[in-house]
Amino acid sequence: MITLYTRSEAETIAFGECVGKVLKQGDVIALKGDLGAGKTHLVQGAAKQMGITSPVVSPTFSLMNVYDHVPPLHHFDFYRLEEEYELDSIDPEEYWETGISFVEWSEKFPHRLPDDAAVITIKKTGDTQREITVEADASRWKDLLKEVEGYALGH
Repeated sequence: MITLYTRSEAETIAFGECVGKVLKQGDVIALKGDLGAGKTHLVQGAAKQMGITSPVVSPTFSLMNVYDHVPPLHHFDFYRLEEEYELDSIDPEEYWETGISFVEWSEKFPHRLPDDAAVITIKKTGDTQREITVEADASRWKDLLKEVEGYALGH
């Protein structure tokens, strides 16, 4: 587990860029955090790093946004879902292997995620300050953990 801190929205986006550097097809990132914690900002940074130029917005009302890229970026949001069966309309498991997936509010239905998903938790510690924790299997996510560790040491 690696913990780091950001002091602004721009730093949270920059951290997302750090994460985006090492993601590849089949990677699933579970995002946890309260409303307004910065989950979408993190995804915006990753998308920017991937070269996606279209605006990245929270899929709170659509449940999923897909951004055209090779591989595609799948951005899920489970916030508005009350029951697990509601996920069946988008069948997120069909997307895990075909692109890079970020899942906001993943804690609502954790057993619908791949067992090897990396987990990034963002906690508000002030108006713009955030504590970010990255948890991932060291053998599966060694590139991510190395990149995050380097980012944490540099900031």
